[in-house]
Amino acid sequence: MFKEVRRRIGVFGGTFDPPHRGHTSAALSAMRELELDFVLMVVANDPWQKTSRNEASLKVGDFIVSSSHDRLEMLKGALKEHDGLIADDMEIARGGRTYTIDTVFELSDRFPDSDFFLLIGADVAKDFDSWHEPQKICEEVKVVVLTRPGTDRGEIDADWKFPVLDIPDIDVSAEDVRSRVSKGQPVEEMISTSVEEYILSAKLYQDPIDE
Repeated sequence: MFKEVRRRIGVFGGTFDPPHRGHTSAALSAMRELELDFVLMVVANDPWQKTSRNEASLKVGDFIVSSSHDRLEMLKGALKEHDGLIADDMEIARGGRTYTIDTVFELSDRFPDSDFFLLIGADVAKDFDSWHEPQKICEEVKVVVLTRPGTDRGEIDADWKFPVLDIPDIDVSAEDVRSRVSKGQPVEEMISTSVEEYILSAKLYQDPIDE
């Protein structure tokens, strides 16, 4: 009798504005350490916990989030050189505000007989209670917290008992990239060539960013 082999699928959601080397490094580390078949990098349509409504725009602080089309295209470019990392637009196609529980249920329909590993950063894990239906998420998938060396694990809500995976520390953030682009400073060590070319061609992040 053959034993059914269930696929192990990582799910890494984000705004990806823009996607940078920290994103890809974390996803690759998780794929290797958790022995995942592949990782879906899911682009948020409207990351409601980060944004506030400003007329027709999505806004984080003083920064207006790039269009979902631009963020998806940048992510596709960033992942070209990484086997096993896949850009996914399911949340964009669904429209509206992005709730992880909806994505989890959609994934179960798309990939039956699979085990899902939701990869989240320590910075959002500490606020997991504020997520939409967090208990249901934990019933459907295994949540794994990705931390960098030096992360204060005490900030992570111990009640959830999430497994924690240390990943290599790459000193880069999307905010840093946007700021450097707006000032005309080099970013080639922070993002892939494809992403940099897209940013320049689409004229993203050209307005000065308030410090």
